[in-house]
Amino acid sequence: MPYLIRTAAFLPIVIVTVIVILYRDRLEELQTVGYFGIFVANVIGSATFVLPVPGIATVVFAATVWNPFLVGLAGGTGATVGEIAGYLAGVGSYGAIQRIVGKNKWYERLKGWIEHRGMITIFVFAATPNPFFDAAGFAAGSLRYPLTRFIVACWLGKMVKYMFVSYAAFWGADLLYRWFH
Repeated sequence: MPYLIRTAAFLPIVIVTVIVILYRDRLEELQTVGYFGIFVANVIGSATFVLPVPGIATVVFAATVWNPFLVGLAGGTGATVGEIAGYLAGVGSYGAIQRIVGKNKWYERLKGWIEHRGMITIFVFAATPNPFFDAAGFAAGSLRYPLTRFIVACWLGKMVKYMFVSYAAFWGADLLYRWFH
């Protein structure tokens, strides 16, 4: 039974990754469906481990044309929904992670941060542009950190990051436009 649970936890990541591989050239078309397209692109971008998809790029391009607040909101919310896949994969792999990682220094440090300062750790990892958020989400799931707290901290962090990116693209594009015209 535990093997079935671990397999089921990884299933969403595998499915999304296969879809991304098969339809990668069509992902750019999501921008044409507006804010919902930004949301979906960021769900996909955050739900993949193996093949990173630059969902945040849709935010950069869209913010130069549309309302940057709504673009940031759609991107950050989509990224948060996508990160739930990594969390669930961690939940389903608790025993395997303990056997594989064991007493790894980096994992032990991350584990300590999540156990003692979970909301802050998840918020900081989500708010900063780093490739390690997947590991933090995975660790949070494997430690059975409460899902609702994970979602809240992740969403707040992603909103900070995506709002910053969205407004930077909006103001940057406007500045470049005035500079060249």
